[in-house]
Amino acid sequence: MGKGARLKKSRKKQKPGVDKALSDSMTKNFQNELRNSPIWDQMVAQFGQERAEQILKECKAEVKPGDKY
Repeated sequence: MGKGARLKKSRKKQKPGVDKALSDSMTKNFQNELRNSPIWDQMVAQFGQERAEQILKECKAEVKPGDKY
């Protein structure tokens, strides 16, 4: 087995949890920043509190392998 095959095999064993944790953290930070911004007041005025919360929960950060963060 060559070096490339060994590296590929070891990469397959790595857990993808780091990207998931980073994505969750970025999502939470983004949602908090949005909730504390003037845009939030506009969203609540336009859609109502309940619908604005639903829209906010739909906003999620997505970290793809190879992205620089």
